[in-house]
Amino acid sequence: MIRKKSIFVLLFIFVFLFWVFRPNSGRSANKSDFCPIPYPRLGRCERNLEGDIVCPDIRHKGSTSLRQAQLVLTRMLRIFDLIAKKHRIRYWLYKGTLLGAVRHQGHVPFDNDVDIAIPKQDFENFIKYGVKELPKDIFFQTEETDANWKSPMDSGMFGKLRDTKSCLNSCSSRCKFHDGLMIDFFVLQNDKDGNFIEPFTSTSWFLRKLIYGPLVRNQSDIFPLTTVYFDGFVFSAPREWKRSLLSYYGDFMRIPTNTPLGHIITDPLRSCNQINWLKYQFGNGGNSTSVYFGISFILG
Repeated sequence: MIRKKSIFVLLFIFVFLFWVFRPNSGRSANKSDFCPIPYPRLGRCERNLEGDIVCPDIRHKGSTSLRQAQLVLTRMLRIFDLIAKKHRIRYWLYKGTLLGAVRHQGHVPFDNDVDIAIPKQDFENFIKYGVKELPKDIFFQTEETDANWKSPMDSGMFGKLRDTKSCLNSCSSRCKFHDGLMIDFFVLQNDKDGNFIEPFTSTSWFLRKLIYGPLVRNQSDIFPLTTVYFDGFVFSAPREWKRSLLSYYGDFMRIPTNTPLGHIITDPLRSCNQINWLKYQFGNGGNSTSVYFGISFILG
């Protein structure tokens, strides 16, 4: 009887470990990833009559780990958008997120973050007025709020919104900064004529800057802002969005083949702290008592 019970416990632990550390990858984007059910059909994310943001976490309604991650990102973007509208903060979808809106009416099916561009003054206004309205499960990450995170030099990426219940696993346990699913803020500076200087976001972009100088976007390319459809919501986009996408991607409506799936190491259901804790317990001689309490903690 004791032996049967021990076998059952070992089998349960094996199944549990497989579920915890199961790969989120190993497949190409399937049809449902390209045509997911829009967010508003799965859950609400609006201000109520009292002016409070009502936006429950619906990640568990995603049919795949990729869709679960997308639902997290859409929720964060929608919450930011509601805050931005209240405080008249200007921003627009940027780079891959703008591409997703135009080409897929939502997320690019092999991406795992959201990019927005925001003028420097508007970014400062968000820090001053908007950050305090974020729900507790969204962390505003800057070098001031997270001592372990450093903004990449000359990238224009001065801040992020991080989901606290997920893990990108971009650095595993090797670094200590918050590493949940994220919205990147690309803060745009102005030149002497008031036009926007594009930050570099890749090595090739940086080399282009060294050879030709910074890429400048005229104010008339951005304003007045237009709107695009994204995962069931309407968000801001630059006036000349087509010109922007052509400069970034060339034939941007062509879907590339054999593109690495950005979400393959992402866990949309567990934080990095939870994952690293489990790895420590199961990988460094955790006893049966700690295993039991670890399982109880994760499963609630």
